[in-house]
Amino acid sequence: MKSPDKHVVARLVAQHQQRCWRGRVAAILRLCDALESGDRRGKTRTAGEVRFIKDRSGDDNQWAWPNQNPSRREIATGYAFDTANLKPLIRCLRSTAMALGHALSAHNDFSKLKSRLISPDGNLGGRGYIQKIPDMRKLYMNCTEALSSLMDTLHDEIYAPHWQDQGEISPRERRRVREIMQDVNHIREDPEGWARDEEEKSEGDIADEDTDEEDTDEGDTP
Repeated sequence: MKSPDKHVVARLVAQHQQRCWRGRVAAILRLCDALESGDRRGKTRTAGEVRFIKDRSGDDNQWAWPNQNPSRREIATGYAFDTANLKPLIRCLRSTAMALGHALSAHNDFSKLKSRLISPDGNLGGRGYIQKIPDMRKLYMNCTEALSSLMDTLHDEIYAPHWQDQGEISPRERRRVREIMQDVNHIREDPEGWARDEEEKSEGDIADEDTDEEDTDEGDTP
């Protein structure tokens, strides 16, 4: 029996861990919202209390979870897939994976912030852009789920049999496509970890620039 490839196993484990993490975060956020709602209304829970939980499937606040998708596609016979579109599709996948990494990083950081320490009224923003902090948490949750779904869909599409015939792609383009997919696979192993590394590099570059320039208050945002 042929043993599974280590990279495939690692990728599957990373995907499973990422889905479990998102599920735990979603449960924690729902619990926080329920607790905050209970505090505002002055309600208390009693032992043995029977509570009816609303089915949130199809809830507008969870727009990233679409209805049940079809299990298979019916592709018209004879449809010609133009391999010239494969590279732009892969670039979309890479950008989506990058966006997911940064969204997960932001979601994780924002979830750790306590509302009472950053806002006296439970809101953030101003001048027309004012949102409740619980709503912003839900938006982050929806963004990460939507980006994760987009990334998985694009990844499955690119590896579909109808894109595997790359005979019309030049060797140079084929090499470039392979390089982009290497970036994608690296990011997909740990999107948030990749984003953290990029953020640290950016912060390091800013620190290096600060050492070369005189620190002034000109142009700083109050």
